[in-house]
Amino acid sequence: MNWEQHYQDGHTPWDKGLPAPPLKEWIDSNPSVITGSVLVPGCGRGLDALEIAKSTDAEEIVGIDISQSAVDLARSECNSDRASFELTDLFSLPASHRNRFDWVWEHTCFCAIDQDLRDDYVSAVHGALKEDGRLLAVFFLNPYDAEHPPGEGPPHGTSEDELKRRFVDSGKFELRGYYVPTQSYEGREGLELVALLRRK
Repeated sequence: MNWEQHYQDGHTPWDKGLPAPPLKEWIDSNPSVITGSVLVPGCGRGLDALEIAKSTDAEEIVGIDISQSAVDLARSECNSDRASFELTDLFSLPASHRNRFDWVWEHTCFCAIDQDLRDDYVSAVHGALKEDGRLLAVFFLNPYDAEHPPGEGPPHGTSEDELKRRFVDSGKFELRGYYVPTQSYEGREGLELVALLRRK
């Protein structure tokens, strides 16, 4: 998938123009829990990263994306001195980003990458987090519709069994809890799963 071309063409259907509702719901239910440093992979134009900067006690939020146009948009819309945006590949993190972050916020990266890279994703996020760091994620269980039938993503769906196998059974993470959010983008109601995992 050529994400840069999508941004240049103005074809970004994943960008709903507002932060992910499950993120806002979690923060509202868990005030003052997110602190320290936060990595946001696949940040796009940075709406989730800016929501974290606005609504939590995080001291540093770093959004990364592989599209220069996305990073440029995020930088142009950034209204917080605690948030920054970088052209960086999650799978090739610089040494300065390894074992650095207290939190990773996952929204649209896991469902967008090739499914064959999902174990690499788990390893990359594990490597970015400090020991006992937290991965807070909203996973797309069923993104399929007439435009995106199964096997023809992205987005690619997942399941509770797959998440447990990749994150927990790998020995890299401990599941601290999960639930179906009550707030979602229109059309995603009941199709997402919010999970909190701790890095081992």
